[in-house]
Amino acid sequence: MRLNKHKEVIILSTRSSAENARECFLLLLVGALLTAAGAAAPAQVAPLAPKWLAGTPTPPVETFADGLARHHIELTETALVAALASPDGEVRSLAAAQLAAMDDHPALTAILDAMEVEPDLQVQVNLAGAASWLNSRRALDKLQQLCQNLNVPSTTRLDAARYVSNKDLPTCFSAVVQIEQSGQDASLRVLALEAAVNYRGQAARAQALAISALADLDPTVRIAAVEALRSLHATGAGDALGRALQAEGDETVREHLRAAIRALRSADTAH
Repeated sequence: MRLNKHKEVIILSTRSSAENARECFLLLLVGALLTAAGAAAPAQVAPLAPKWLAGTPTPPVETFADGLARHHIELTETALVAALASPDGEVRSLAAAQLAAMDDHPALTAILDAMEVEPDLQVQVNLAGAASWLNSRRALDKLQQLCQNLNVPSTTRLDAARYVSNKDLPTCFSAVVQIEQSGQDASLRVLALEAAVNYRGQAARAQALAISALADLDPTVRIAAVEALRSLHATGAGDALGRALQAEGDETVREHLRAAIRALRSADTAH
């Protein structure tokens, strides 16, 4: 069973570059949180849904604090550290995320200890992501191991890659490429394209990946590839988009291609 609810967060707008980096990181943290699956069923992870990060309207969201309040967890360090041992994977993830959001460096050891014994790989990534914001090299190493591990579920690998990307490290981009090129599920290939677009410092490689995905067999992936190029402001991809338009038989995809070509031509002219 795959859960269908997503937990995301509103962070108040800030102005300094350091605070903007924190906001970006927290948005990544929340995308992978678990939903309660009931006492009898094992926790499963909802697929990441980061499309709104590229400028689309945000869906209904709740803050980490709201999520913890739903589980009757207080926002004190003592209560949050205790919640790291909760039987509920969502609570464990939320507690670590809230501690990171509070910049609670004294709690880092507790988060790392919880990470090392965490049986759920998605929650393990969430804990490592929170610890990496608190500048843990050990957590960052764990994320890099998980993103490259082919035995880890692909959505979890993509989440690990996003956390590593936030540290301006290219280590996990090859995992994103591998998932996009080999994922049997079209929705997974779309998620990989979105991860590539938002991967910091890898715009050129993301553009190359999106251009290759213009020939994907699934129209939803082709649309995602077009929108990826548009998000990347890939003015040099005009020829590739033109060739894709000539070969495209799906009218919906053709509409996206025409709109992207117009937008990129306009941007190129303005530049």
